[in-house]
Amino acid sequence: MIFPVDDIIAERPAPTPLYAATASVSTANLWTSINGFAAARVFESVEAEYRAAKEGAVIADFGPLSRYALRGENAAVLLSRVATAPALSLSPGESARGLILDDDGGVIDLAEVSRLAEDLFLMTTPSPQPRALQLAARGLDVQVEDISRTVAAIGVLGANANNALSASGLKIPGDHVAASAVLRGVETAARPMQFGALPGAELVFPAEDALTIWERLMRRSAVKPIGLDAMEVLRIESGAPRPGADFATRAPRPGSRRPLPAEIGLPHLAPLDGGWFNGRRALRFAAPAPARYLVTLAVDADHVLPGASVAAGGATDGRITSAAWSPAARRVIAFAALSAETQGKVREISVIDAAGEARPARMLDTAERRLAAAFHQSQTNATD
Repeated sequence: MIFPVDDIIAERPAPTPLYAATASVSTANLWTSINGFAAARVFESVEAEYRAAKEGAVIADFGPLSRYALRGENAAVLLSRVATAPALSLSPGESARGLILDDDGGVIDLAEVSRLAEDLFLMTTPSPQPRALQLAARGLDVQVEDISRTVAAIGVLGANANNALSASGLKIPGDHVAASAVLRGVETAARPMQFGALPGAELVFPAEDALTIWERLMRRSAVKPIGLDAMEVLRIESGAPRPGADFATRAPRPGSRRPLPAEIGLPHLAPLDGGWFNGRRALRFAAPAPARYLVTLAVDADHVLPGASVAAGGATDGRITSAAWSPAARRVIAFAALSAETQGKVREISVIDAAGEARPARMLDTAERRLAAAFHQSQTNATD
């Protein structure tokens, strides 16, 4: 799950259930606010945390994300209205990604849906979405509970995430199947997840037991904590857009609209044959032609700021929406919003840095880009 954009003006962010644990191991003492909660940007160093995720396993405080428990006979029906994730077809223990769309097919937020039991679901979103759930629940036999402040959550990510989980006493039976276990006397639910291209799992448990589970993982699993800055590098490398940074999520101004799934590189998360979700009719019959596309670039530069101009074929074509230095690529990687005319065309691309110099850039192959390409190919084959 991707974190939303930082709360720039937050003065007193609330502590997550894991704040005391994360603060005790943060030598950098760099913090920000996400959804009104304190979140560590760096624990030791960005590169050290990035390497730990790539080569071993890391743990992250997922407390700032929004979570909702949905119970009742019509819980799956409600979720199929709200999100594009295939809630109706999930079996108990399975999870799926999706999008929350407005009536015009524009993207409001990302969503991950897990079916914990026949009539019990967990929905996780980067930002709070109480109104969307409230409206969709009308006339349905379902109870919706915001559990964001009553549970704690830890992401265990990295190449050796499964080994780290096993060492702590938890084993997930498959890539898409959730599990439960008792860790140091605490009933813990775990669901498989991907953070970009990294495998891992999210552990969810009562907030009052947060420090117990954190200590268990740190002592038994040889994991390192990871902050938002290192996760930002991993996110951009995977091609996963960040709500509020790479695409706008707030209600559009008159005459404007939210981006379509295809415009942010996630058409595969809103298949028109995947159910009757909100916004589906607009995407099929009334959606405008895409005006811009999000792409991921590798830039031959040491530093690039969001908002920097991007030139394609010698003319200004778009702007950088988010950027980070990649230790693996040894250059800046970035998201850029380019005009639709650039999509699918091989053109010379450059980014204008802070000094006004044009830095060469190239399209970066990412996990999300490959999924989108496979989706387009499947759609083409279906209509041939």
